[in-house]
Amino acid sequence: MQVAVVVLAAGQGRRMGANINKIFLDLAGKPVLLHSLEVFQRAPQVSQIVVAAAADELEQISALLAAGGITKAKTVVEGGSTRLRSVAAALPYISCAVDLVAVHDGARPLISAEDFAAVLAAAGDVRVAGAILAAPVTDTIKTLSAPTDKGRGENLGLVSGSLRRDLLWRALTPQVFAIEPLLEAYSTLDKDFTDDAALLAAAGKDIALVWGSEENIKITTPLDLRLAELILKEREQNCQAE
Repeated sequence: MQVAVVVLAAGQGRRMGANINKIFLDLAGKPVLLHSLEVFQRAPQVSQIVVAAAADELEQISALLAAGGITKAKTVVEGGSTRLRSVAAALPYISCAVDLVAVHDGARPLISAEDFAAVLAAAGDVRVAGAILAAPVTDTIKTLSAPTDKGRGENLGLVSGSLRRDLLWRALTPQVFAIEPLLEAYSTLDKDFTDDAALLAAAGKDIALVWGSEENIKITTPLDLRLAELILKEREQNCQAE
């Protein structure tokens, strides 16, 4: 089984409040982006990595890949204005020899080799078009009676209901799909979705869900970066203790 990985690195990360793209921020001595790339570089199933980057950061990311020894990432493409458009920009560069395509957020540096192997195994099942990592929702989720543009601390309106928590899961990445249904879904892309699984589900494809680690967080705010530092430090301590 051959796997291509599309890594999305074109986001702006306004909520981080930094003067650089969050994927370049230091995390335990190396850029955020490099952490997950190293997992895919080591994975024997991965034959190709394509990075979708912002137009003005193509050279910077290419230099990072070279310095980090990410030899499987030979292609850096200009991403689009949305997540799905960035994936669409990367797909023409995917080798037709691969069986599965994994899509991963460049700002999720804590993906483990174990979770990656688990979602690949689930996506390889011929009864589904792909599989995604997810973590259970632990909070009670409320729905509003109407959308709102109000901010923090404001009265947002009336609660219209509560969702069943035992059926709710937070989508993580990688999301992994068989190459043919993925290309087919993207060939008919006529509206935007928040992730690839939603696109394929809208096309009538079955997607499996794999319980992934809650440590697989997305770096969005400064608090996330501090939490990631703590997780990596704990992992290092556990390795030393073994």
